Amino acid sequence: MRLQRQFTGQKITLDTSNLIASGGEGRIFPVVEDSSLVAKIYHKPTEEDADKLTVMFNNPPQTLTVMPGVTAIAWPVDLLCTPDNKRKIVGFLMPSVTRSLPVHTFYTPKTRRERKPLFNYLYLHRTARNLVASVTDLHASNYVIGDVNESNILVSDTALVTLVDTDSFQVRDPQTKTVYRCPVGKAEFTPPELQGQTFRDRDRTSEHDRFGLAVLIFQLLMEGTHPFSGVYKGSGDPPAIETRIKAGHFVYGDNRVPYKPMPLAPSFEILHPKLQELFLRCFQDGHTNPKARPDARTWLLTLIEAEENLLTCDKYSQHRYGRHLNTCPWCERTSKLGGRDPFPSREDVQQGLPLKPLKPKRKRRSTLRLASPLRSAQSLIPTQTAIQPRATVRQAVTSSRSRYRPRTRTISRGLSPQIQSLMLNLMQGAILGGIWGVACSSAIMAIMFGFFRGTGGILGGMFVGTIWGAFFGVSISMFLPPPRGLNRWKAFIVGSFCGAMIAAAISGILFGALTGEMVVGQTLLWGAFLGLIWGSIWCVFKPPLSLPTTGGVRGLRGAVSGSVWGALLGSITGAVLAIGAVLWGEWQMQMSLTLTPKLMSQMLVMATVAAGLGALGGILSGATFGSIGGVPPLPLSMKMVGTKGAIVGGIWGNFLGAIAGAAVGAIAAVVFPDFLSSTSGEAMPMFLGAMVVSAGVGAVWGTISGIVWGALGQF
Repeated sequence: MRLQRQFTGQKITLDTSNLIASGGEGRIFPVVEDSSLVAKIYHKPTEEDADKLTVMFNNPPQTLTVMPGVTAIAWPVDLLCTPDNKRKIVGFLMPSVTRSLPVHTFYTPKTRRERKPLFNYLYLHRTARNLVASVTDLHASNYVIGDVNESNILVSDTALVTLVDTDSFQVRDPQTKTVYRCPVGKAEFTPPELQGQTFRDRDRTSEHDRFGLAVLIFQLLMEGTHPFSGVYKGSGDPPAIETRIKAGHFVYGDNRVPYKPMPLAPSFEILHPKLQELFLRCFQDGHTNPKARPDARTWLLTLIEAEENLLTCDKYSQHRYGRHLNTCPWCERTSKLGGRDPFPSREDVQQGLPLKPLKPKRKRRSTLRLASPLRSAQSLIPTQTAIQPRATVRQAVTSSRSRYRPRTRTISRGLSPQIQSLMLNLMQGAILGGIWGVACSSAIMAIMFGFFRGTGGILGGMFVGTIWGAFFGVSISMFLPPPRGLNRWKAFIVGSFCGAMIAAAISGILFGALTGEMVVGQTLLWGAFLGLIWGSIWCVFKPPLSLPTTGGVRGLRGAVSGSVWGALLGSITGAVLAIGAVLWGEWQMQMSLTLTPKLMSQMLVMATVAAGLGALGGILSGATFGSIGGVPPLPLSMKMVGTKGAIVGGIWGNFLGAIAGAAVGAIAAVVFPDFLSSTSGEAMPMFLGAMVVSAGVGAVWGTISGIVWGALGQF
């Protein structure tokens, strides 16, 4: 399967013959070109999936990796789209997690003895500690896991934890405040206030995650025992686990409950006293007050203290227990289990002693399946000797390359698909940009003639256009109401503005043709040229999306993002300061402010020049600081329209307009020096002046054009 990375444009190949995992939402495949990545392909991809993944991509948590090659949170690293012109989002890329197993493999005594017998109590503490560290980062970044369960957490032999199934997290867009909910959950880890609720209709909170997190910590430190499991002392059938959670029947709490601890469960007293206190706060006090549940950071600090207070048993070095205990509880537990040591020594493991009391049983498929979309291949194979994920991937690379070799030979017969797509985008952008440039320049010229010269025909045309635009806007809103359309008042305002601008553009062209004004023709030519360049750049490059880093982007992408932000801030700052300077000067001279046509023209000229100077300075400064110090990623999302598209389009259009304007000014100063003038008569001031003025015009133009194009969804 051939797909394209949305943000880098790179074509990749998925080895569909080597399925890693399959679930209700999609399937997981290895990536032929990069064994460190896997791809999740949705069965039925939706626009909401694409928007949610893009928000996650642009706003990653602070800590995604704990060390090179070790992933703490399997976050989306890119979106995957079809390689055709539709570019439909069908899935995403994420880090491949190998040499890790689901957390229940380690806290369940039976599976731990069979697969990881040397994973002792110290490692279980460290696993819980690493788990809450990742959850702390997620909550600090305003993410909610939602579906907290044992299958979405993978653990390595060295207690490193990786959170997977991240595309099911609850995500809140920091710009639009849109919430993409987590629609699923597992009853054993669901807090009492959500038991029996429909998750699609509820916004989750960090308090809900805290309950599931505490259950996992309890199971890690209590040999897989669930905090609400126990021997039922009442009459009738024992209630289900979700009923016990909803009733708040914490078996190890201070309140009287109709249960007693399981016979083979460890004693609650083996836990560090502060951990016991946190569990009581979560499961007992938190039953009626969710905010009483300890947050992830509180768990982290307490687990660190508990781990530091672990002692090594004098008899068996694999036994670790709390300093608050007088004797080793694991020695007592070994005797209670008939000599079956929960944490056997290396010598016993080599002799196979931990497995001798167990009767060989065929493993059921359900004990090996994961609900997570990011599963290592080894978790699907019951025996460690058959686990060879890297060899499997290498074989897939060889077979896939031979399969796609005929396709590579067809490239030599003509232009490559990348060049064809580039030429198509360039032609499309040039045509649309040229038409747009003529229309905008004509409208601007018509407005200037109409208001400053009092041309009645232009003003009358704009008035009629405003009325017709308002009429069509309101009419369309009746057939296309929200959420896909606009409400009546917004449609009235937008329609009026669009009608006035269209009428102004038509009036400007007719005015120039009828009066023979040379300045109108020159303006239209420059508008077409500037629009051609601007539209070509827009359609060829598109707004680039930044790669996730800690709080921002650096390097080359930081330079690009810094240039965009710098152009916007520089042009706005320059224009505001220039207008303020003109108004201040007028106040100093006249001791009053009257907005005359002369003053407005002076403000327009000064603001344009200052915007150009600020945009160019902002681009240089932003590129420098962005590459070195880092800048925030651009607030971009895929297929945005309306307000979101207008905001992003304005930011991106300002940058492109300033660049295109500066290029036009530089070319004009060299090729058409007769059209320009310099107060000093020197070539360099003329060259710089043309660049600055044209950059200012381009920045203003690009901002307006980007707002319109972005609002229409032209990304």
